[in-house]
Parts: sequence; structure tokens; C-alpha cells
Amino acid sequence: MAGGLAAGLLGALPARAQSGGRWMVRVQDGGPGTPINPLIYGSNEIGTMDGGAPSSELDRAAGVTARRLGGNLMTTYNWVNNAANSGKDYHQANGPFLLNALGLAQSEWQKPAVLIETMHETSLAMGAKSLVTVPLAGYVAADFEGPVPPEASAPSSRFVPTRWEPGAKAGDPVVPAVADIPQLLARLVARYGSAASERGIHAYALDNEPGLWAETHPRVVTAKPTIRAFLERSLAAARAIKRADPAARVFGPVSWGASEMVSFQDAPDWNDYRRHGSFLAAYLDAFRTASEQDGIRLLDALDVHWYPYSNRGDLFRSEDPALAAALLDAPRSLTEAGFREDSWVVRALADAGGDREVGLPLLPSLRRIADHVFPGTELAVTEFNYGGAGQIASGLALADVLGRFGQQGVSFATHWGSLDGSLGDAYRLFRSTDATGRRFGDRALPVTIEGTPDLVAYASSFQDGKPGLQLIVINKSDASATVDLRFEVAETPNCLSVLGFDAANPATIVLTEIPIHFDGGLQVLLPARSARRYSFG
Repeated sequence: MAGGLAAGLLGALPARAQSGGRWMVRVQDGGPGTPINPLIYGSNEIGTMDGGAPSSELDRAAGVTARRLGGNLMTTYNWVNNAANSGKDYHQANGPFLLNALGLAQSEWQKPAVLIETMHETSLAMGAKSLVTVPLAGYVAADFEGPVPPEASAPSSRFVPTRWEPGAKAGDPVVPAVADIPQLLARLVARYGSAASERGIHAYALDNEPGLWAETHPRVVTAKPTIRAFLERSLAAARAIKRADPAARVFGPVSWGASEMVSFQDAPDWNDYRRHGSFLAAYLDAFRTASEQDGIRLLDALDVHWYPYSNRGDLFRSEDPALAAALLDAPRSLTEAGFREDSWVVRALADAGGDREVGLPLLPSLRRIADHVFPGTELAVTEFNYGGAGQIASGLALADVLGRFGQQGVSFATHWGSLDGSLGDAYRLFRSTDATGRRFGDRALPVTIEGTPDLVAYASSFQDGKPGLQLIVINKSDASATVDLRFEVAETPNCLSVLGFDAANPATIVLTEIPIHFDGGLQVLLPARSARRYSFG
């Protein structure tokens, strides 16, 4: 708490004693706002893949609301024996990689679906929803025997085929020669109940980054997949999921990035689908048509991955101070019209702009495509990463991203990478309870900022109708900022609590800073590269 007291004393100094700019934040608190889905504060289950504490422990500490079991290993995960093929990530090997990452004892390895059950039980224990990836590539690992040479590519004894046709029931014997996915779904429903129940699995993702299969899993997918074949497999899988659990949500296509969203990585049959405007539009159109024919919605969320890129260097998990400015700028590609990041992504999306084309800013573009092609489809971003835990710029960028997800109505989001250090503090900025006993609210209120892209702000109210307003302000500049706060309705609301983190306070804690009444509103002083959450009553 000593750091908080020091920051509080600093915040009480006159603005003229500090360097940096002065900016205006206006909160439009007169309307009901728009819903913020609580499932945007999610994380991927990766166990100890990042080293250090298991991701589940860090998830709990960060207050996550949703957890995903996904990634490259889940494309080849065999629920019957829990083996997976690592593909290009590690010597094209079959092994117990996921089991080891989650710390499962070897005596448990042969228990069918123990990996999924362990992950889901952990989610339930912390009150989080689970998203489980199911395989569509055709084959999964048959053994734990290590590297698979090219001559043993599927079909071979090193792999078993997946089966999606209905047949085996939950209580039927498990057949090792095939990975029967409808039987897996039936067993999960029998054990946990439907997705509509308190313990059911919330959603299933239709595999992972399929446009890259031939690169990431060349022992399983030996040629670039076609869009036609992928759509056929996706629709068959979605139908099987809805048969097993009509309440379960289906996510797809889990595209890795811009080039897959546009053309399915320049698929061999892309010209047959080019008229749709983008692969994502073609995907949604296929699901809309099939859903209308079946009389049931087969796709609930358009699921993509989004990693920031920069010509200045690799931003993934970066802790390089030289890339801090690029990390802090990167969230702007999600929502800001006119902003163009310094990366190859701009070239990949340069010609986009129609109702069926993927463009920048990303989230409004995806929303436009979904609304135009298959209305009612939600948006999910199930992998994203804005730097490593060891520098505060990563935490500030991640907090900015979470704010934009809420502002744009994203329904589900899960960060890739352990929520250690500043990354966990970005989540706690939204998820920690303050002196009023509340977290960041569940209704997004519009905010306008005059003067600088280095300052971002997100405001919320509460759906339960109780009074109160939460305001997050992030100063991404390397200079302090004086910020004038103005409210549309509440002229001079009382500040009841302040949470935040910065260089002097590297963990999200309660601070003693109190906004001062100034010029008909409130004024706050933000240290360089800092984040604050104000609770007003």
C-alpha cells in the first residue's frame, strides 16, 4: 500500500507541477448503454507451457470468466487416449504434451477425455465457462511414440481417423481404432449436463486455424485444404454438436489472421468462392443456408484469432522496450477508422470495404459481414496477445483491448498466454471488486476524448439499474497527463474508489488518489503509462 500512498500524494499536486498534456474525456452517461458480455474476460488453458505457475492459477487470480481448450495441439488431440501430434511446433511428434502441460499423472493418461474433463472441472471451480475445440482435420494421434516421419503421414498406424457420423452412445464401449466425436459429446453431456445447465460445457470450436493445417500439421494434412471440403466437414460437425446438445454454442471457423479470413490462405478453390467477397462471408453464407434448411442455428459465433504485427519487430509476447510504442498503438486496428498499422496486414486488407469484405478496423468489419450474411451471429476472438507479462506496456495494451471488446459487443474472448505480471493486472483492472464491492459494469457507455490517441477511456453502468458509473482511463504516453472529466448527466459525481497500476504500482491495487472538482467537472492526474478505474456514485 506504500506505493498507492505515494501515487495518491503525487495525484494531489497541482497540474502545473507535472509534465505532459491536458486532455478532455466526456462520458455520455444519459442513456442505457449497450451490453458488455462478461465472457470477454477469458483465457486459454495452456497449463505450464509458458513456464512458472499453471495458467489455471493465474486465470483464477485474474478473475477470468471463460476458458478455452484450443491451439494447434487440439487439431490432433485424440480423446480416446489423450495423445496429440505437435506438428511443426515440435518435431512432428506424437506425445502427451497437453497431459504434461496440465500436470496430469501418467496413471491418468489412458482415461478417455481426461484432458477435457480436467480443464472443464477447473473452469467450473472458478465459475468460468468452457470452450472446447473438436478436431476436423481427419486424423488424430494414435500413440505417444514421438516423431512421425514423412512416410508415416496419415493414413498410417501413427494416426487414427475421426468419425462424426452418429452411432455410439455415451455408455457404449470406447473403440481405440477411431476417435468417435459424437460419442465424446454424448459422454460429456452425460457427465456434465447440457450447456443450459450449471455444469455443462458452454461451447465447442470447430478446430483451430484450418487455413494453416498443411503448414502446422503436414503429417495429417498433406495438401492445402479446399474451402469446399472444409465447409462440408464444418457443417457435419456442427450438426453433430447440436444433436448431442442443442443448447451448446458452436464457434467457427477459428481463422488465424487476415489472409485466412480473406481467402482461406489462398485456397486451391478460392476462385469458386471469390464472389462472396471473403472466405468469412462464404463460410457464414454456407451456415446460413444450412441452418435455414435444418430449422436450427448451426453457428452461433464467428470465431477468429487476431495477433498484432509491426514492421518494427515481433510483438508476440514481446518484452522489448523498443517495441512498447508499437504494442500500445496496436489495439487501434480493432476499432479506429482511419488508423493504419505499420505491418503487412494493411496490404492484405487494402482493398476491403464492402459488406462482405474483411477490412480495418477489424471488429466493425466483422460485425458488418456477420450482420449482412448471417444476422444474429456473434463475434468471438479466441486468441490474441499484446506482449509479454514483463513490461507495463503489455498490460496497458491488453487493458485497452478488453475495453474495445466490451465497447464493440464481442461475445467471447480468450487471451493466449499465461496471465502473469502486467497481463493479469489488465484483467484485474476490470474484474477486481472496488471499495463499492463492484467490478467494471455490464453496460458500455459512449466516451469521447479530445486531443490525443495516447489516452483511451471506457465507461460502464449496471444492468441491474442500481446507480453508479465506472470509468477506466489509460494513459499510454510516456509523459503524465492531466485529464478533465465531464459527464452528460452527473455534473459532479462523487468518486468512491480508485484502482490502478503503473510503474510505481506494478500490481492493480486500491489507490488513494481522488479526482478534484475543477471548472464544473472533475480533474485527475495520470502518471506516465498508467491505468485507472474510477468508481462514481
